[in-house]
Amino acid sequence: MADKDKDKQAELTPWQKQHAAFEKKKAAEAAKQAREERRQKQPIKVVSVVEKYDAIAVTTPDKQPKQSLLAKFKAGLKSNESKPMLDVLGKMWPFLLVFILILLGSSYVVSPLSKIGSFKTTGNVHESTKQIAAATSIKTGDHVWKIVKAKQTISSQITKAFPRVKSASINLQLPNHFTAKITEYGESIYLKTGATYQIALSDGTLLTSEVVDPQKLKAIPVLEGFNEKEVKQFVKAYETLTSDTKAQMTTVTKVPTKATTDFIAIEMKDGNQVRVPLSQMADKLPYYKTVAQSITEASVVDMEAGIYAKPKAAYQKELDDQADKDKKSDKSSTDSADAKNSTSQTEKSE
Repeated sequence: MADKDKDKQAELTPWQKQHAAFEKKKAAEAAKQAREERRQKQPIKVVSVVEKYDAIAVTTPDKQPKQSLLAKFKAGLKSNESKPMLDVLGKMWPFLLVFILILLGSSYVVSPLSKIGSFKTTGNVHESTKQIAAATSIKTGDHVWKIVKAKQTISSQITKAFPRVKSASINLQLPNHFTAKITEYGESIYLKTGATYQIALSDGTLLTSEVVDPQKLKAIPVLEGFNEKEVKQFVKAYETLTSDTKAQMTTVTKVPTKATTDFIAIEMKDGNQVRVPLSQMADKLPYYKTVAQSITEASVVDMEAGIYAKPKAAYQKELDDQADKDKKSDKSSTDSADAKNSTSQTEKSE
């Protein structure tokens, strides 16, 4: 069959061959146009919202390279060139705030406000502001931050330098003024040693270098013949008592017995005398107020073993009788010892 077509084409004239090729090309273009018309007549496929969403969700965005803060700032400037100034400032305010803070900090460091302007004290009665400032080594012109960092150290320096100072709180009053709030120990009692008096503070510390004002001797108790350890022990107990009990006390002396070596006698302003072991003073002396209400004449309130009250004359007679008894007992013991020694010596000589 193919051979026959070839033989037939060979028999065609050149004009016939050209016409046949033209007809073939025309038929091909007609077929192409028919296909195009059929395609255009078909309904157009509409992509649904769901398909679009899925297509977007499935698509993985390319990872953006990390930008520096300066690069982001420049990008923000370029992207906002055509926007209103208010919108630009709304996005740029964090950068502006950081810049302003840095500028203010730098200005403060180099300004006079960063140096100490003044140093004052409150609550100090016995030490002057000048003395306290000298103990802290604070000087106007020092940097504020230096003092702020060393507040605890400065407070310790003040309390160590002045025994009367219980605490010192350093506070900054902006921009550059400092105040030291001083709390002092109160004067608890006086200690009499010979003809001199010393002040004992409420923590038991004795002030040996201060001169006592004689006018104050009637205001608080005076201890006679106590050592430093006993003073601290007395003050510790004394500070636990109520103000009305403390106000009654005048002079305190030591009256040891064979049974109680730390026995003390406290003279009271109401005319009574209280005798109590120093080691039990804090526990027993609060009962004095109740006992005193039932006393009708000046008495001695004895708290050595229990608690009982006896008129001073009767109590003194009892003490004298006991002293005589002790003397006789001591003399008898001495005579017995002498007799024993004499007998022993006689036996040795024989």
